[in-house]
Amino acid sequence: MNENKHTINTWYVYIVENKLGHWYTGITNDLERRVNQHNKGTGAKSLRGKGPISLIMAVSGLTKVEAAKLEWRIKQLSKVQKRQLVVEALSGSDTNVSTNLVIAFETCVSFSKLILSNESLTE
Repeated sequence: MNENKHTINTWYVYIVENKLGHWYTGITNDLERRVNQHNKGTGAKSLRGKGPISLIMAVSGLTKVEAAKLEWRIKQLSKVQKRQLVVEALSGSDTNVSTNLVIAFETCVSFSKLILSNESLTE
């Protein structure tokens, strides 16, 4: 199946938090649907029964390959490193954080550095 140019860069990397305060990172091409699935318990097995889920943030404008690579890199980070990454991304964005937690990849320096980095993230 061929993806047309309109859908190629419509993937998101997202971070959600469950009621226990644990963070989960995933990718999707439909953010609203995926968060709803997690809240209904039909998303990732590790989140089932641990709702409600709240969106911490998402990065938009990625290809599926870029999203998967960025998801993997984020999952290699410690909890402290993930929190710092999110703080940097949200503080450096022009978005109103209280209403819009989705940041365009091309404007998100901290996530851009992470996906482009060839260095080891586990120090």
